[in-house]
Amino acid sequence: MNQNTLDSLALRSDFRAIARWVEPRSTVLDLGCGDGSLLSLLGEELDVQGYGIEINDAGVLACAQKGVNVIQQNL
Repeated sequence: MNQNTLDSLALRSDFRAIARWVEPRSTVLDLGCGDGSLLSLLGEELDVQGYGIEINDAGVLACAQKGVNVIQQNL
């Protein structure tokens, strides 16, 4: 990871831990993705293709505003 990636990931310790498990340019499915912040970060920093599933209307809207692929569904 480059320094910019480390700086961005430093904001959330949980995102930092998850990012260590994710290979660059991989595909990620985030169940209960909330506002899509993790998928957005992984896409920007690790060139990940991400997909999210979220039930909350506000979360789905936030994902769409960030350009995160999201499906509104109750798991």
